[in-house]
Amino acid sequence: YAARFERYLKARKALCGTPSDQMICPSEPGLVSIVLPVFNGGDLLQESLNSILAQTYENFELIAIDDGSTDGSAEILDRYAERDSRIRVVHQENQKLPRSLSNGFRLARGQFLTWTSHDNRLKPDFLEKMVNCLHRHPNWDMAYANMDIVGDDGLPLIGSGWYFGYQEPRGSQHIHLPAIRGELNTWPNNYVGAAFLYRDRVAALLGDYGADRFTVEDYDYWMQVNELLELHHVDFDEPVYEYRFHERSLTTREDDAKMLALRDRVMVFDDFRRDFALSAMVWILNGFPEDGPGQELVQGLRRRLKDAGHLELILKEIDPDELPALWFPTAYLQWASSPENASPPRDRLPRHALCVLVTDSADALPHEMPKEWDLCVTVAPSPTIVRTARAYQGWYGLGDAAAVFAAADIRTRMQQFRALEEESRRVGEGAPLEATVVISTYRRREDLEQLLRSLARQTVPMDRFEVLVVNNDPADDIAPVIARLRDELFASHPDHLRSMVCPLPGLSHARNAGIGAARGEIVAFIDDDAVAAPDWLEHLLAAYRSDPELGVVGGRILLVTPDPAPSWLDPEAWPLWGYLNPRAQETYTVDSWADFPWGGNWSARKRTLLEIGGFRYGYGRRADNYGGGEEIVAASLAQRIGAKIAVEPRATIEHHPDRSRFTPEYVRKTIRAGTLVSYYLQRDLYVPEWQKPLDVLEQIGSRVFHIITGRGDNPFRRMEQRARLRADIALLRIMVADSRRQARVSS
Repeated sequence: YAARFERYLKARKALCGTPSDQMICPSEPGLVSIVLPVFNGGDLLQESLNSILAQTYENFELIAIDDGSTDGSAEILDRYAERDSRIRVVHQENQKLPRSLSNGFRLARGQFLTWTSHDNRLKPDFLEKMVNCLHRHPNWDMAYANMDIVGDDGLPLIGSGWYFGYQEPRGSQHIHLPAIRGELNTWPNNYVGAAFLYRDRVAALLGDYGADRFTVEDYDYWMQVNELLELHHVDFDEPVYEYRFHERSLTTREDDAKMLALRDRVMVFDDFRRDFALSAMVWILNGFPEDGPGQELVQGLRRRLKDAGHLELILKEIDPDELPALWFPTAYLQWASSPENASPPRDRLPRHALCVLVTDSADALPHEMPKEWDLCVTVAPSPTIVRTARAYQGWYGLGDAAAVFAAADIRTRMQQFRALEEESRRVGEGAPLEATVVISTYRRREDLEQLLRSLARQTVPMDRFEVLVVNNDPADDIAPVIARLRDELFASHPDHLRSMVCPLPGLSHARNAGIGAARGEIVAFIDDDAVAAPDWLEHLLAAYRSDPELGVVGGRILLVTPDPAPSWLDPEAWPLWGYLNPRAQETYTVDSWADFPWGGNWSARKRTLLEIGGFRYGYGRRADNYGGGEEIVAASLAQRIGAKIAVEPRATIEHHPDRSRFTPEYVRKTIRAGTLVSYYLQRDLYVPEWQKPLDVLEQIGSRVFHIITGRGDNPFRRMEQRARLRADIALLRIMVADSRRQARVSS
């Protein structure tokens, strides 16, 4: 688990880096902002308040959020605020913990940030030690510390089972949390605890707590810090916090609050966030001058995005109606020497694009900026930073292209995460259509027309489903073809045949773009070189109606071979071209990943796809990369969040691969890709480990023996054995290298 996260961190740092520790935020240097959310905590609240006021580090503000309390907590907070000017009380209707935290931090003015609960206590030197630790480590963004556990009476909790493995000494109240960071995101264990402090730039880049993550909002936030910024255990061992366990605490009501299920869901979504953090992004750079600091900055930005494999689009060439709204991270950066007069062209940008205003002004930065700007930064050497009225808008000081690139990258991805969570809430309220058929296409006009004709003949009435064509090659204008077929085939419901462009290359990018635009409850994916049986969609939808717990359903894929077929082509080889022919005749569920549906006849509920974050970009075909596996990963993740996986054999398509794909070279590439993908699935923890280096070594020996002795094999069998031998040798090299890296991480 730690090794997987280390691989991610290394890749993320190489692609994007991190914002400089010199990032200047509009906060008060040295000030600590403490947020205290309270809901009916009057019996213990005063202990918490007294522990805060007793801090040896006195430069703090306390933002207390009364979340609709009815037990006298509000009156207690108001009394304390009257006695100490550092306390500010906000009274609100009940919004639950995540929104209360976000409301508090939006008001925070401090360079350092933390929050505590009404039933816990800070030790007197908590702030002093935490602030000094971050001063000693200017590149750290967040630090967490050890703590003591206490009982309902406030006394040390001796002999408790809580945090049993972290008690030092065993049976004591002293909890010493792990110093490693690699398992926090990959193993379900929130070991950051309640004693933490983070910098203003964390809030500036990550923004609010997840509104839908009640009971796991802290874990969700810590994982984001860990994967995008620098999270560390403090450099001292002494516990500085007292964490209370009592019968009303959320921690002791873990089962009642269904925290375990929520934790699993947030971990699945976090798996998506890490994959998404390594994926390509779109940049639109506008108005940068041809000389001076602006030109230096834009040249540096272009170098960074090229090295990261990102894509730059030209503003005047963009049609936002054709582009994806979700899974399409887009940063629009506009230069303005006079920022007070600048405004972004929102109507010409993708819906969730991050709008960044960049200037080299150092003084007289305006306090009021149009709300359309998400981020306002200056690259002046020594700027006078001011805070705009809108939370997290800016101004921020970012001194070079690397810092601007990293900050815009993080903020853009965070904006997409929030948009996906919002879409998941919306989909939960119902979809306007039963199904959306998504076709990802790349330069296959004739095949596409044949497929669309088969979809227009479906037994499901056209008013119940739509077809969405995602063009993954912007240079190939298929709009006229779609318009002609819309008039011919979908005349009764012309808006049920739509098309869009996904400029980011790769099947997973195109499929995710389709999910984001789909209006159907069920999203069915079919290859652009396939033909659907007339009752294909009818059987898929019937399967979902038969069991509300089904999250993924695949179907039968028959192969149409060229005529005449190559002499070496044997039915044993057909799966290399997507052939999948279940023996069963009716819908059946599967539990093992080896039995999961895959290929060009695969469907899922849209809500399930949103909750898992769609298809992973680390998998899926792209250009000459024959690797697949994205459907297996998606089904595995859907299963983790409680969805069932099924196969409906009556939902049949015919796959018509081009004759050019029936070659020995295609066989070799497909076998190699399949071999490596199978290993990557287990290495990335999507499927159980079933293959070790010694197993592969033994397999290599067996294949060599078979090649030497298998003279009676048919031509395909000989071709296959040689291809699998080469693939196994390549796999063994990768496995040995991974084993060495994992050993270094473990040590």
